Amino acid sequence: MAAFPRTVPPARVTYPKVIGSLISVGQSGALQTRSEAAQGRMWQEAWPALPAGSEDVQELLVTIEDLYNTGATCSLSHYLLPGSGLEANGAGGGTPLVNGADQSGTSLITDGWTASAAVRMKAGDCFTVAGLDVLFRATADISSDGSGNATITIEPPIVAGSSPANNAALTIASATLTAIVLDYGSATAGPDEFIGGLQVTFKEAP
Repeated sequence: MAAFPRTVPPARVTYPKVIGSLISVGQSGALQTRSEAAQGRMWQEAWPALPAGSEDVQELLVTIEDLYNTGATCSLSHYLLPGSGLEANGAGGGTPLVNGADQSGTSLITDGWTASAAVRMKAGDCFTVAGLDVLFRATADISSDGSGNATITIEPPIVAGSSPANNAALTIASATLTAIVLDYGSATAGPDEFIGGLQVTFKEAP
């Protein structure tokens, strides 16, 4: 899986959007909801006017075209997420690992943190787990106990049947998403050979 080129940064990035819950309205007007609790975020990135003669711009354009045409996945950080494109807000520390096999749901038991330390992760911090193509986010602050253990509440949940291995390593800095190019806006060029209007919709593909 190739890394998406970041030599030409976008001018605008939307915050990732998760899959929503199912909502129905009864005859009385009462709402019924059912959580999807599904994996797979979406976001858009848009670029300013780009010089058509730039080799970095051409690499960007052909990469987008190829990913869209083939449906292949790429890895990339998200500029607005702490622990991915932004520095994590938690202190980290130690070598965090999954503590126990066959885990699923909205919590992850870990060990290997610096012992008896506060705020190893802050709510909103992102991380990945070796062997899984999912970007997880902590939904609450965590601290480690005297043995370096910590349980992280997470979203999205770990899907049953896709549990991480015992001792799988956590990446808590510069964590990347696995994504496809779901769509992109056609770029146009004027007589001055500047390309405008390039916009890409990414979809996480765990």
